[in-house]
Amino acid sequence: MKKLAVITVLLAGTGAVALTAFGQAGPGRGHGPQMNLEQVDINGDGNISLDEINADRSARFASADANGDGGLTLDEFTSAREAEREARQAERMTKHFERLDADGDGIVSLAEQDAFAAERTEKMFQRVDSNDDGVISEAEREAAKGFRRGHRGKHMQRDG
Repeated sequence: MKKLAVITVLLAGTGAVALTAFGQAGPGRGHGPQMNLEQVDINGDGNISLDEINADRSARFASADANGDGGLTLDEFTSAREAEREARQAERMTKHFERLDADGDGIVSLAEQDAFAAERTEKMFQRVDSNDDGVISEAEREAAKGFRRGHRGKHMQRDG
């Protein structure tokens, strides 16, 4: 009986953590569901209250609860997370396409792609060529590897 009580408490705690994670939000998290702040602002006043956050979390849970039994199976949880991931990915792809489509005609031409790539390449080259000599040395390449591995958001130090 004691084991059953302990398991029940552990499962309840795990469920609370899962539900909390399911409703987490914030820029840069990237690994879980993200809150659309405009969507959470239910009354449209430009502010988000704790009640609105809780209502959004409850609505998201209910949406994920495909069979309506008040609980999430692993399949329901996984399906909901996958659907949210796919929606975020589609939004990112749309934004990226819009950045590429410089003239806004709904078609990305080779010239638009090349212009976008050239700008990004130039920025990357300038960031990696820390001594501004017009070439990227092996030391600069090694420094760039560290930058890619976990130092995004921190700009490489430039010599000079």
